[in-house]
Amino acid sequence: MNVEHLICSPNMRESLLFLINMFSLSDAYRNITLEEIFSKVEEYQLWNYYCTNFREYDISFKSELYNDKNPSCRIKPISNGRLQYTDYGTGDRYGIFDYVSAKYNVTFKEALNIVSNDFNIRSKVPIVIDPGLKQLNLEKRLLIRPKASIEIISQPFNITDFNYWSQYDIPLTLLQEYRVHSCKYVYLTKGDKVIRFEYDKNNPLYAYEFISDNRTSYKIYKPLEKDKRYKWMFSGGSQADIEGLDQLNLNGDVLVLTKSLKDCMCFRLLNIDAISLQGETNKLDSELVNKLLKRFKKIIINYDQDEEGIKNTLRLNKEYSFEYFYIDKHKDLAEFIKQEGLKEAKIMINKKING
Repeated sequence: MNVEHLICSPNMRESLLFLINMFSLSDAYRNITLEEIFSKVEEYQLWNYYCTNFREYDISFKSELYNDKNPSCRIKPISNGRLQYTDYGTGDRYGIFDYVSAKYNVTFKEALNIVSNDFNIRSKVPIVIDPGLKQLNLEKRLLIRPKASIEIISQPFNITDFNYWSQYDIPLTLLQEYRVHSCKYVYLTKGDKVIRFEYDKNNPLYAYEFISDNRTSYKIYKPLEKDKRYKWMFSGGSQADIEGLDQLNLNGDVLVLTKSLKDCMCFRLLNIDAISLQGETNKLDSELVNKLLKRFKKIIINYDQDEEGIKNTLRLNKEYSFEYFYIDKHKDLAEFIKQEGLKEAKIMINKKING
């Protein structure tokens, strides 16, 4: 092992040199065990010390093991209470000592000795925990984490994306405005199980991005997926993530409450503002309604004309006295545009709203 060629700080390099010298002088550090290290130092502190880009559990950061252009790595608790490093760009997963091994190109045993030397675990010098480090209760964290989490690896839009969305006259620039991503990979994590979905020209993969309280969540859409379990997937979002809300004009005459982000974008093509809840059965917050009615003269409901759509249309009509309409001949505006064209859609919608 050539320490001089390792990419690390001067202090860390000196530590490694000292350790290697110790191997030839004493067995004091050779017999250190994983359990002895964890009895003296918190695992969080080890990650914070050796993984320089890591700041907080379950928040993405860039890998320092290679030239990572996008934040593709996360560290979070797994079912056994330990912390796991996952690189969603490469698929690599590390425990703390595996990570030290990979970072400094050493064996697992050498990684144990590096840690024991850096933290003086075999000596009589007491370990001083930096009071500024954030110590969290892992059991509590495990209880409050969502059942599933999602990570995406996005990619530039391609001809498959153009062909799919152009069916509805939706340009790629509008997808960008509404924070819709084409995804090369999507990783669905449930407990310690990770399912990877890969983009295919016959089964494209999209992510709707929501940003709330400085946290990002995704709604995954696989429009051609035959398995209904994976056509829609959600991560850590909430009913407060209103689709189309951030893209609204400051004010206007009409705001349409519809049932999907795709339809929100289709209404935008007709110069009509629209929002969507995460689902037709979701409750519409009265505080949000009051804020929107200060910006728009009226809110009109446009859900599907099926059993579920009609039921929830009438529920909202009863609660807020909103007007409502259904799309002629097709289940939604997107399908109408696909089959009848944008010009006919504009004529039909104008009649519905003005009538």
